[in-house]
Amino acid sequence: MLSRQASALFWIGRYQERTEYLARFLQVKYFSTMDSSNTDYKDFALRSILFLSTGNPSSEKLIEGNVLWEVCLNKDSETSLITYVSNIRENTKGIRNLVSKEIWEIINKNYHFVNNYSVNHLKTRGLYEFTHELQENASSFQAKLDSTLLHDDVWSFIKLGIYTERAYQITRILINTLIDITALKGKNENHVIENNQWVLTLNVLEALDMSRKIFNSNVYQDNTCEFLITHLDFPRSIACSLENCNKLIKKIKHGTETHQLDRDSLIYKTAKLSASVKYLDYKELDMDLIDYLNKILIDITKLNDSIHDGFFQSNQ
Repeated sequence: MLSRQASALFWIGRYQERTEYLARFLQVKYFSTMDSSNTDYKDFALRSILFLSTGNPSSEKLIEGNVLWEVCLNKDSETSLITYVSNIRENTKGIRNLVSKEIWEIINKNYHFVNNYSVNHLKTRGLYEFTHELQENASSFQAKLDSTLLHDDVWSFIKLGIYTERAYQITRILINTLIDITALKGKNENHVIENNQWVLTLNVLEALDMSRKIFNSNVYQDNTCEFLITHLDFPRSIACSLENCNKLIKKIKHGTETHQLDRDSLIYKTAKLSASVKYLDYKELDMDLIDYLNKILIDITKLNDSIHDGFFQSNQ
């Protein structure tokens, strides 16, 4: 496989996962404002949505419709949903012969749905429909990916992109939640506000029921973060995502990398990062949680760079 084809497959996976997580975060966070008695909460939620989308905090007065357009349908933004969906289609066009007809149809359907969506309808009453359709299409993509492709290098590179992005997005969402809680509470102690934000986070990641099954207790910071960071059996945890990255890189390498203890090898770097989270004892975490999560973000970025150097730099 040419490195440019492998790169396109990897980024199909990353953009697909990024689209799904942003759509779900937008839906859960926006509609949580309808349950709040705090008149300032909608403005706060919009700022949180905009921050997760762009990575940049905003101090300007926000207009709801403008925020929804910016996050969803602004074609000039590199971080909007319409741009992610367009990037998926563009990457797929270049390797159309490597994927199944069914996958191409889902990608094409999603592209035309987003590009033909009315901005006015989105701003007034279409947000739930818009985000729900993106999530449904993401589920269809995942199903067709596993059921219509050979589980060879094509499948592996897409899945590697998915799990790399998943680890990244889960980490960002946890950081976003901690920032939101600090902003909402100020210097006060308010467990109701804090626990409600963790419930929203679990809902964004579709993890509320499984978290309660494991801990059999009310939702609070420690059990939520322990579950979403370290639980290997939950597919939307950081540990599970990184472990899958580790397995996929070994699969793509076909066992040809003989020096697995070479500290410069991709297999070693991935295994080390996966193990550092997999074997983390959350109760013994010896640094501030947000500092730890920021460190994980840096490590995932380095992993992405190592994947790029290891797979996409030659045979153009």
